[in-house]
This record gives sequence, structure tokens and C-alpha cells, in this order.
Amino acid sequence: MKSFKEIRKTLSEEYYSGPTAYVGSDRTNVGDITGTDLGGMGSGSEKTQYPTTNNIKMIEAGLNSELVGVVKDPVTAITRARTKLNMTGLSFDINAKDINMAMSSGEPYVVNLNFGGRALGRDPGDEERDDFADDMGMVGRIPYEKTLPAMDVSFDIEMVGTGFKITASIV
Repeated sequence: MKSFKEIRKTLSEEYYSGPTAYVGSDRTNVGDITGTDLGGMGSGSEKTQYPTTNNIKMIEAGLNSELVGVVKDPVTAITRARTKLNMTGLSFDINAKDINMAMSSGEPYVVNLNFGGRALGRDPGDEERDDFADDMGMVGRIPYEKTLPAMDVSFDIEMVGTGFKITASIV
């Protein structure tokens, strides 16, 4: 009979590193195959503290790789892409009614890009929730989201067969 030490030598506790279809925070290679690395943010921002203007195009490519293909429900697809984008600290609001209007009219769905719930590049005094943030120790410090230029996310929703093709661009 083998001892525990002998059995332990033959086991490998490395996690599966092949293609995955779910978000993982360990060694799963989420996005390595499809290109959704999101500017190096998927690893917990080890080397890059926050998104920068230098990696916005990479983040945009990652967002588009989440939207690749033909989808039945654009609201769900855009919501899933936003979930992936949230790893970077960036996000955007989703309004299902506006997305459905954009689908039917052929116009793009455009929404403000924000960081931590606060719009990028805009005066932080414009929003009520900034008053709360100022009370929490933000006095005298420039919020990070104000250091980035104001950006919007534009989603072009195109009818393809029985579904929709969605393309995102950060402008």
C-alpha cells in the first residue's frame, strides 16, 4: 500500500488552464483565448493600479471580445460585457429601454463611462453622491476618475439574421 507522501507526489493541484467560459480569479485563463485581458486588469491589477488612457484601446478590444458573435438579447449581452469590464473599475449604466430603442431605431446606444460609479473627466461636484464621497475623506484629493478624460461607450447594434451583432467603442 502506498503512503500518503507517495500518493501526494503523483497528484497535481494545478487548476485547469485551458479555455474557460466563466470568470475566474485564480489560474483560469479567462479571456486569454478570446482576448478579453482588458488591459492587464484581469489579474487583479498587479502591475497596473487603474485603467489609463494608454490601455483604453486594449480594454475596448476586451469588451468587444465579450460581445463577439450573434446574440438573441442585446441587453443581456451588454450586461455580461459590463460585468467583465467591472474588473477594471470601469463601468457604465444600463438602461434596457434605451437599448431596445437603439435596436429598433438603428442608432447606437451611447452611455457615459464611469469609474467607481462616477463619470470620467467630469466635475465631481456635479453629482450628489460626490458630496457623500467628500465626507468620507476625499477632501483635498482629486478623485481618480477626474484625472481620466471624459469617455463614453457606444454600442452599435445591428440586426443579423435572427439575432443581433453588437460592437462597442470607447469614445
